[in-house]
Amino acid sequence: MGDKIRGVVAMLVGVFALVQGFMLYRAGRTDWHLWLEVIAGTLLIVIGIWRFQRRPDDPSRELLK
Repeated sequence: MGDKIRGVVAMLVGVFALVQGFMLYRAGRTDWHLWLEVIAGTLLIVIGIWRFQRRPDDPSRELLK
């Protein structure tokens, strides 16, 4: 599986975690579960964006040096 696909999957899971956190907030549960969902969702979105924008290593570039 390529980095772009992993990045998209991580972003989707991060959005899902943020939605879950919002649903916990709306239900009035402001305990550690809410903050864990928000932190995990934000972190997954950042990692997903980083993976999506990352360029693959080009092995021929090292040979041409």
